[in-house]
Amino acid sequence: MPYLILSKRSAHYRVFLFSTRARIGRAESSDIILNDPEDRLVSRLHAVIEQQDGHYVLIDKSTNGTVFRGERAERWVLSHSDTFEIADYRFTFLDSTAVERIDSKEETARSSEAESQSDDETLVVGWGEFDGTSSLKAALYLQGIVVESEKTIALYRDIQAVAGLNVPVLIQGEPGTGKEKVARTLHRMSGLTGKFIPLNCSAIPEGIFESELFGSVKGAFHNATDKEGKLELAHNGTVLLDEIGDMNLALQPKLLRFLEDKEVTRLGDNRTKRVEVRVVAASNQDLVSMTEKGTFREDLYHRLACVRLTVPPLRERKEEIPALADYFLKQLAQEHAWNVPSLSSKALDLLMAYHWPGNVRELINALLNASVQVRGKTILPVHLSAISAGAKTEKARAGAAFPAMTDMEKEHILGALKTSGGNKREAAKLLGISRDTLYRKMKKYAISAEPAHPSTHSE
Repeated sequence: MPYLILSKRSAHYRVFLFSTRARIGRAESSDIILNDPEDRLVSRLHAVIEQQDGHYVLIDKSTNGTVFRGERAERWVLSHSDTFEIADYRFTFLDSTAVERIDSKEETARSSEAESQSDDETLVVGWGEFDGTSSLKAALYLQGIVVESEKTIALYRDIQAVAGLNVPVLIQGEPGTGKEKVARTLHRMSGLTGKFIPLNCSAIPEGIFESELFGSVKGAFHNATDKEGKLELAHNGTVLLDEIGDMNLALQPKLLRFLEDKEVTRLGDNRTKRVEVRVVAASNQDLVSMTEKGTFREDLYHRLACVRLTVPPLRERKEEIPALADYFLKQLAQEHAWNVPSLSSKALDLLMAYHWPGNVRELINALLNASVQVRGKTILPVHLSAISAGAKTEKARAGAAFPAMTDMEKEHILGALKTSGGNKREAAKLLGISRDTLYRKMKKYAISAEPAHPSTHSE
């Protein structure tokens, strides 16, 4: 599937998908309409992209021209990542069916060398061609990513299609689905030479968040030092703004300004510095709803969501559970120096039947707990007691009146707190979520820190 990514003066990105033909111009009948009143250089039908003999060809039909590599061209056979300009508009053509094949032996040597230098060094993967899925799945597996379902295969195809383009990306998905892993893969596929730097917007105190992102100079505030912010540190790389929905409204205009001009000003300084960095945002919240409520800036949302990737929850890709379980059991055995345990058929049936509200993170925690118990022997359903209890609860609910999602979530949190004896760190692990997310949900449902006394809880 071919893509066209459009920007005007390096801002306001939009993504267009088409199949065999795309018409570009001012006319309302165009597939891609360029109708800004200032754009007098755009013709009613300016250019057409057509599929011819297995290739996509751009044909210029205008009086003012279409520019490729600084020169006007009337006809151009498009290749993956080609760019062209029409007036002030810049287009990038992406074709997910045309991906370079990289020699695996040479790549393995390069990857090993890069890994010895730094965990965050860019790793270029031999992804193979997209006419099949086996080479893609194999390359992803080498990076610790198990892909078996059509939904996740489609996700990583989309990642490959936009990886080489320095445009903002928004990754959406429930807690525990692996949004950071998706962001790291996007960085590795991009070929960027800089670092990948994650920044959790919900974990950093509001008072120091700006200095963490933009940097500071000595004297800017109490105990301030001269330091680079995450955006500077990630020059020629990627910054992941995780839990972007928790970013303070007062800081959002500053991030928006950076996305538009790529310049940072350290806190307490009046000098600006231009940095080239790709910004990737991630959230498990409904940002569209937040923009409607005024708790998140609409212009920032549209700037960040130039490309949107959605990570499917584990319950929608259960066919991956056997392969995921096998991978994580081997990984846990290697990390903790014990023999790899086997998974009984009944234990696997239990994993397949469970709803997985905590997604992949909850699966990992369940397998770790079971592995500690069996120490290299066979995992049975009895070793998955938390999952078994959850599956029974779900089965009982299925035969009763359908409960509200909020009631289910609150009950799940209360159960985890009770099981952990009030230890919120342990409760978060049981739920497969971060402590910050647990605190927010406890506040949302007015859950106290004393789970041993259910009567103290109130709606």
